[in-house]
Amino acid sequence: MTKNIAILLMLVLSFSYCHSQIPIEKFRAEIERLDTEKQITQYWNNLYKIDQEILVNTTDLKVTDSISISNMIKTALIYEIHGTKGYNSNGYSGFVPILNLSHNRIGKSQIAYWPIIEKCKEIGGAIESFGGKYPAYQLESVALTFYNYSLFNQEDKYSALISKLSKIETGNIVDELLKSFEEQNELRKFSEVEILNSWYRQSFNDRTDKGEFSIVRMSDDNLYLKKYNRIQKLELIKTDAKSKIYRIEDEPFGWNYLYGNDGSLTLIDDKENVLINYTLAK
Repeated sequence: MTKNIAILLMLVLSFSYCHSQIPIEKFRAEIERLDTEKQITQYWNNLYKIDQEILVNTTDLKVTDSISISNMIKTALIYEIHGTKGYNSNGYSGFVPILNLSHNRIGKSQIAYWPIIEKCKEIGGAIESFGGKYPAYQLESVALTFYNYSLFNQEDKYSALISKLSKIETGNIVDELLKSFEEQNELRKFSEVEILNSWYRQSFNDRTDKGEFSIVRMSDDNLYLKKYNRIQKLELIKTDAKSKIYRIEDEPFGWNYLYGNDGSLTLIDDKENVLINYTLAK
């Protein structure tokens, strides 16, 4: 780990634990001080190293979120301040924006960040083939974060899903990323009151994954989908005699969960086609 990366990590940890805040104006100032293409390129390289040497090896969710969203904000600020100066679409600067998305596990952060992915697509380069032909890898990241559902080999869905993401109005990217971080910190203040039911995790229709996920009631008296120790708020859409339909707050694809009175759970798409029937955990 280089000295610069170690210093950046200490700053992230300090703000995360002491203030639960991200120092955006500090990031803006340091990026504005980058005068040459060489300096900007080195800054991209440092973001790549932070991702690969620190973020992917961090297990504390609060620290993970701080580092992940800080990297996303820095990427957005580089584009805002310097445009494509010092940018090599096939170098670290071409990979970092993609890694920012895939290594983030907060749905609202990914939605706020999607215009950066679109900008990378306009520029071309690494995004065209990283993790498979665009937009396979990027859509997979969003689908797994929101729904734990894999879009592998489902190219026929890509066009419609990209269209849905492109139509979402996100406002100022940096502000929205900060808001998603603050909201995540607020969610951590809630305590779990009740587990309604649990199911085996499943990202493919024909096989289950390791572990479970649950619908839980939290101390704010709302229901949440809980997986990987994260919670996503559920909104009640429809109720009938045998089931209820819930959507994840701010989900992008129009997919919902059909929750039966018998404890069954099904993920359905925007046309109410079944995507996955989950197996109730015993």
